[in-house]
Amino acid sequence: MNAILSFFVRLWAALASLPRRAAELLPWHKPKLFHYVRVEDIPDKLVPRNIYLAGEDNNLWAAAMMCPCGCKNVIELNLLTQARPCWKAQQHPDGTVSLAPSVWRQKGCGSHFFVRHGRIDWC
Repeated sequence: MNAILSFFVRLWAALASLPRRAAELLPWHKPKLFHYVRVEDIPDKLVPRNIYLAGEDNNLWAAAMMCPCGCKNVIELNLLTQARPCWKAQQHPDGTVSLAPSVWRQKGCGSHFFVRHGRIDWC
């Protein structure tokens, strides 16, 4: 009996020590995806797990989102190719979005991640 209990204690400790992004790979964990919302202007209040794509028709000029780390800071990204730095947003039929290249906050929380098909892939 002690061997079984010891096994489960060690298993629990191993699972608890997994980093957050590795835990997302576990089969029972369903990640919360980010979806895009088309707007003409970036709203004053952002909703978590929404990526706002601002522009008219197919002429997007900015993307905005709340930082996925939970710090609640707003991240605004330039989508205009004439200015640097510049990101590209790809909208997918399922309502998710991909951003390229990665987003790396140089100030504040320092988060560094990719958005791929609505998933946050931490660097």
